[in-house]
Amino acid sequence: MIATVGPASDNERIIEKMTRHGLSTVRINSAHIEHGYIGRIARMVSSINSRNDMFLSVLVDLKGPELRTAEFPDGKMSVVRGKEYSIGDQSSDIPLNMPEIVSDIKEGDKILLSDGRISLKVISAGTGRLRVKALDTAECRSRSRVNIPGRILNLGVLTERDISFVEEAVQHDIDFFALSFVQKPQNVLDLRERLSGMGNRSHIVAKIETRSGLSQISKIAAVSDWIMVARGDLGVEIPLEDVVMAQKTIIRESHRLGVPTIVATQVLESMVENATPTRAEVSDITNAMMDNADSLMLSEETAVGKYPLESVRYLSRIANFVESRYRNFAEADSFNGNHIAFSIALAAKKVASDVKADAILSFTRTGSTVRMISAARPESRIIAAVVDRGMARKLNLMRNVTPLMIPSRYSSLRSLGDLADFLWETGKLKFGSRVVVTSGTPYFLFGGTTDLRVLTIGSYIGRGYAIGKSRSGRFDPSGLKGIIFTQKLSMDQLRSDEISAILTEESYIPSALVQAVKGKTILLSTKIYRMPSAGEELMIDSGTGVVVSKQRKKDIRKL
Repeated sequence: MIATVGPASDNERIIEKMTRHGLSTVRINSAHIEHGYIGRIARMVSSINSRNDMFLSVLVDLKGPELRTAEFPDGKMSVVRGKEYSIGDQSSDIPLNMPEIVSDIKEGDKILLSDGRISLKVISAGTGRLRVKALDTAECRSRSRVNIPGRILNLGVLTERDISFVEEAVQHDIDFFALSFVQKPQNVLDLRERLSGMGNRSHIVAKIETRSGLSQISKIAAVSDWIMVARGDLGVEIPLEDVVMAQKTIIRESHRLGVPTIVATQVLESMVENATPTRAEVSDITNAMMDNADSLMLSEETAVGKYPLESVRYLSRIANFVESRYRNFAEADSFNGNHIAFSIALAAKKVASDVKADAILSFTRTGSTVRMISAARPESRIIAAVVDRGMARKLNLMRNVTPLMIPSRYSSLRSLGDLADFLWETGKLKFGSRVVVTSGTPYFLFGGTTDLRVLTIGSYIGRGYAIGKSRSGRFDPSGLKGIIFTQKLSMDQLRSDEISAILTEESYIPSALVQAVKGKTILLSTKIYRMPSAGEELMIDSGTGVVVSKQRKKDIRKL
């Protein structure tokens, strides 16, 4: 979930409460701020993260260049249906703030004013101005929004004001930039080049809010880190009845490439004034999630609304309910990256489902593999093990992903077992958990994902071939009760009600003893790495044949 901060919510207490309901990212709308605001919010978020060991991230939404009408002498003008007007330079009936764009507009194009309330049809094109015919009767105010649906306009992507906010954001290590009015892939590449030149690796969210951007969604998604379905302006550029289908198209085409999506605008708009959402809003959120969106964004609801915390709480409540009932989310078809890692991501989903894993643990340096796994839509939770806090904050917005910071001293280790023990000892993974792990072993755990394995969390004791279900219990060296070890099976052991599991070096159960097993767990061909002590708590994972102990390594060394 993303929440926009503003007068109703830009204080540490409210933001911290929002995180307890699952808030992942704070959005700053640069259209309504002054310089210094980004730094203030960044420091606030950093304080919350430090105090709670969280990875709340910050997104700066860049306003971008806007085509508007210039000032009218009376502050407004009346447009009459059927009447012709000139539009363009300052001497026109309807002057524009960027009159140079008229050269991009052709005869037959439609021009929309005042958020689509006024439609004008171009009847002749010229160098400095156009001749248009009004299709509506309405009042147009100074500085009204102008849209030309379907036409790519050479407006650039950033204003000087945007650039100054980018510089401030980079100074404070902001995680995401949302780029407004993206019309073509080059818009995204231009911002990426600027950020790269500043030594910054923030992720770019391309906002699709024009007909031209919608028409090039696959190409734009291929060069973007995230895609936002910006339904406000998109609903002006295209007929309102098309917006829902456009949303589905944007999400589908982005997800096919493994690019995560954000659905924005009027998600819980009624909660600007009311303490509860409407049924239609609940339905809208549910459908956005079932469309396979990765994230939902609140705007006025949390920025200026009366109930910012309640809005986040309701969004969380609805999302949790939907995910508890609907799990058949489509996985990505392809991925613009390492195809070996993508195949491993799909395999991780399959293996995790088959072995009923508690989690998928991915060691990642760039976040690419975690993004692939998230796009595969596994039911198991995804734990992203990283060594960089900035990467942890970016991954925190990924669907079904929980970031996990690993001390930097582990980043160059080659032993997956040592890292798994660390995660267990710090309480991040529970004893006996079955975890599917992706990593870069055998050479380096982080980066260059080439390895997939299943681990059982605990201190490794030995392994074999299991018959029966997974079993936990205490080890008895006398061989009389609980979990025992024997070189050869006996009838007495199999018949004993006190013995729950047997570790044996025998490679098969003699036919004469088969009938006496009585539901016990038997581990055949057992190879013992370390003989457990009396009373030591063990867990036999029948799926992997691994035996682990709850005795931690640091305690074992004292024995």
